[in-house]
Amino acid sequence: DLFGRAMRVTEIAVADELASAASLLMGQGDEGLPAVLVRGYRRAAPERPAAALIRPRERDMFR
Repeated sequence: DLFGRAMRVTEIAVADELASAASLLMGQGDEGLPAVLVRGYRRAAPERPAAALIRPRERDMFR
């Protein structure tokens, strides 16, 4: 990153990825569709609880 820290992916944000793909299909202008139906996605059981994603303030790049 800009501060010399190594960037590592620890969790893939599947909901964000699906929302981004839906946004591409919906369109951004007057061609926009009101909704996108996602079919065939099979959610895997989480390996750890969502609370484990919260980083201490000193290690959080986005605060």
